[in-house]
Amino acid sequence: MNLLRTLRTAFAYRRALRTLGSIDARLAEQNTYLRRLADHFAPAPPENQPEPTFSVDFISPAELALVERFSEQVLHDQGRPPTDEEIVRYLADEATVDLRARMESSDV
Repeated sequence: MNLLRTLRTAFAYRRALRTLGSIDARLAEQNTYLRRLADHFAPAPPENQPEPTFSVDFISPAELALVERFSEQVLHDQGRPPTDEEIVRYLADEATVDLRARMESSDV
């Protein structure tokens, strides 16, 4: 009777291990599919590509005057020079204002 109980327990363990093995295989398959989806929709950036930098390197004389005036204003108001991102944002805003003024003047 003790031998029969031991055999039943051994077969139950064996069945549980097979079930756990199949669950593990299915999870590995799902992880593979999820990894493929993630790579498709959000690929990792290339390793050899440097981080993008935002700077104002090439600028026209008119924009240079705007940047100098903006830099002086920020330095006076905040006590620090503006960052490159702030300068680029300011130039984009000024270009939009200038475009709006040109469009309004051409409508007249």
